[in-house]
Amino acid sequence: MRMTRLTDIFSMAAAMLIFAVAGAAAQGGDRLQKGIEAHNAALAGDEGRIAVALALLGPEGWDRPPLALAYHGSVITLQASQAKREGKLMKALGLIDAGTKEIDRALDSDRANLELRTLRMENSLVLYEASPIDRRKLAVEDLACLRTRWAELKPEARSAVELDSGRLSLADKRLDEAFAFWRKAVREAPGSDAAARARKLLARYGD
Repeated sequence: MRMTRLTDIFSMAAAMLIFAVAGAAAQGGDRLQKGIEAHNAALAGDEGRIAVALALLGPEGWDRPPLALAYHGSVITLQASQAKREGKLMKALGLIDAGTKEIDRALDSDRANLELRTLRMENSLVLYEASPIDRRKLAVEDLACLRTRWAELKPEARSAVELDSGRLSLADKRLDEAFAFWRKAVREAPGSDAAARARKLLARYGD
């Protein structure tokens, strides 16, 4: 079952988020920024930060912006990997359902927000790669939306979009298409994290 790789895939995705937290102050100040930082630390493998992220990004004590709701939902999906390791598959699936609903609700409230689009795309792609939950259609929708805003993206962001497009192609078993996207990722921003990961994927799959 694809769920067995969930933790590894979440860790791999940590560096793939296109947007940093520089704009957090405009939407919720220091609390939001700290919450996103805790989320990203948890995503990178520091599971002790999950509880911190949930508290900071939860609804209590502030007028919670959509971005906080989305990141809170993402943290809930991180809890799914813990539940899976404990052998609690139904709990894991329930957590994924609850978390993705929060992400979707946040995006529905601000569909032009590129960070929300990126977060949902990443989350949907990870789940499509590594779990029985099929959110491929949403990953495709969000990647397409990001491409319509191409001129607004920095080269590093464009590189990440190409990388993730290749990951989607790989999950669809279209390896030649994946290679083409990963080559574009390298060309867009040769020195970026996304380009480095693209090179590793190209080498791994024998381009």
